[in-house]
Amino acid sequence: MQTFDYQEIKYLYSAEDRPIGTVAAGERFTVITEDCFTARFRDSRNFTRETAAWVEENLDGVTGPIAVEGARAGEAIEIHIETIAITTPGCVVVSRCESLSPYDWWREEDHVVNLEIADGRMEIAPGWSVPVRPLIGCLATAPARETVLSRHEGPYGGNLDCREITSGATVTLPVEVEGALIYFGDSKASMGDGEITAAPEIGTRIVASAHPVERPASMGCPRVRSAEQITTIVSAISLADAARAAARHLKLWLEDEWELTSEQAAIVIGIGADCGIGQVSNLLHTAKCSIPLALLPGHR
Repeated sequence: MQTFDYQEIKYLYSAEDRPIGTVAAGERFTVITEDCFTARFRDSRNFTRETAAWVEENLDGVTGPIAVEGARAGEAIEIHIETIAITTPGCVVVSRCESLSPYDWWREEDHVVNLEIADGRMEIAPGWSVPVRPLIGCLATAPARETVLSRHEGPYGGNLDCREITSGATVTLPVEVEGALIYFGDSKASMGDGEITAAPEIGTRIVASAHPVERPASMGCPRVRSAEQITTIVSAISLADAARAAARHLKLWLEDEWELTSEQAAIVIGIGADCGIGQVSNLLHTAKCSIPLALLPGHR
């Protein structure tokens, strides 16, 4: 199995990047990622004004890009996440949280704590541990017409910070350049919806595979499929606009793949679709809309 590491860590998604390797369609491969701080805070004593300024300028380093044979511009790529293994402690930058608005808490970051992780649990304090559920915060393909900071998000994926992008999920992203050029990074040990305060950032060892597929005409945003549900993800300046767009794209997906009429798709969305928040901590806010597969025709 090929392994791709972060020795050539990137801070951009770009069609100009030289691939760090190429995989065949369906080939299983391993990706090793560093935490979003590029390990600068692995020792909590390194949280200084200078180091924090460097991290702010170089946030969310990603491993990649990885090219996929047969992936062609105008199509899509299905990325199956088999497993996410945590390789580092959970690194949390803690805020004083003195401002009335949580939006301003990010400007009050004060110190770092590193939380030990073992046997699927993370220790917050002696005698107090919580289960981990690692997710991939940044998963992207290279945009064709622009170079984007890895901390940003859009139709290409990127810094979506959605809990649904986890082990067992299949993420479908657009292919804008030959080979797709896939990037992985910014994983969390666990994260609540919204990312209102900092989540434990981790390094990971990810086992994945990728399959080029025809891009559905109805596909206008990242899609996630798990054994239980399907999800559409949209990033926009307004969280309300992102949520409404995610619901619209989910409706189009139901009409396309499940051959529902517009009326049927609207009814089942009204009955059982859930709109949620990915994150409200980035330049664009990310919303998601999910529906259980059990509500759809033909599911057993």
